[in-house]
Amino acid sequence: MKRLKKWQLYTLIGVVAAVVLAAGGFFFFGGGAGGGEPIENATPLVQKPKEGSVASSVLLAGSVAAEREQYVYFDSTKGDLDSILVNVGDQVGEGQALVQYTSVDAQTAYDSAARAVNKIDRQINELNTYGTTVEKTGDAEADNASVATAQRTVDSQLRELQDSRADAVDNLNKAWTALNNTTVLSTGEGTVVEVNHDVSKSTTGTNQTLVHIVSNGNLQVKGELSEFNLSNIKVGQEVSITSKVYPDKTWTGKISFISDYPKDNHGDAAAGGAGGQSGSKYPFIVEITSEIGDLKQGFSVNMEVKNDSKGLLIPVTAILADGEKSYVWTIDDKGIAKKVEVSLGNADAENQEITSGLTKEQRVITNPSADLEEGKEVKSYEELD
Repeated sequence: MKRLKKWQLYTLIGVVAAVVLAAGGFFFFGGGAGGGEPIENATPLVQKPKEGSVASSVLLAGSVAAEREQYVYFDSTKGDLDSILVNVGDQVGEGQALVQYTSVDAQTAYDSAARAVNKIDRQINELNTYGTTVEKTGDAEADNASVATAQRTVDSQLRELQDSRADAVDNLNKAWTALNNTTVLSTGEGTVVEVNHDVSKSTTGTNQTLVHIVSNGNLQVKGELSEFNLSNIKVGQEVSITSKVYPDKTWTGKISFISDYPKDNHGDAAAGGAGGQSGSKYPFIVEITSEIGDLKQGFSVNMEVKNDSKGLLIPVTAILADGEKSYVWTIDDKGIAKKVEVSLGNADAENQEITSGLTKEQRVITNPSADLEEGKEVKSYEELD
């Protein structure tokens, strides 16, 4: 074996000593900061919990859609398609006629129902006019009895005719509704974006769109939440919206709807920033609260949901772990140390949310050391704002 010269040996010893000292210093001074182990020989830093939110957010994806839109599909039960009364680009108002069908059966049923009502009205009129006429015998008592009997008969017939007329009017109303439905009306204001004149007249063509109308200026974002994000998102939370089309622009919005029921898409990659995890998807809607500007229907957008929950926050370095439980050290006005069990909420790189176990008036040691003892006085510490 080759022997080392003295200067080489001393150099090697120095390097090893430096490495050992550095490693020892790490474990001695800082190895436990925020990691569930107390720090050795550090001046205790004391701070009261602060109320606020941790810097966490959830990323979602969706697409811009009209807040209100109307699809008119071909419906062979309404009759034969007669005409489409609007064109692409037309501005329509609520109640405006869009599509006209012709139906011989509907017209015939309406005419028949109208005649039935008119017929009963004539019978009622004749009965009221001539129903109580009786021949006089000269015997006043007998004549009065005959008139009374005739009136009772008329009254009975009138009641039956009134019942018949009510049934006839119901039939007339139904026939009028069916006839009226041959004209399809707009349910709101908007712009016609699609018109299809070339549709199949068979019953298999019932899913074909005749007219598509979208509302003017009212846009929203629709997307799907993964089951993993469902517990972190709630209605009313604010979001920041961005589009790759305009990377330098941002829109604001808030979540207005989250479905309680998943779509039938088990096994697919979950949307909404779940990182490709599989699971159920829950539709959600975001109301855009800022000016629409250059945002267009159909744009794919990303959304950052801001965390708006408030809680008591302390530095993450104050948390100590003991199995499944978490603790912090507090001191009272006399400097007496106490180990307190706490429940944890959300956290970021600096702050830990405390959901129970602490009040905002308690003072927490943010860098607990190994020599802290329950009920013993902390003789020297530094108080932070």
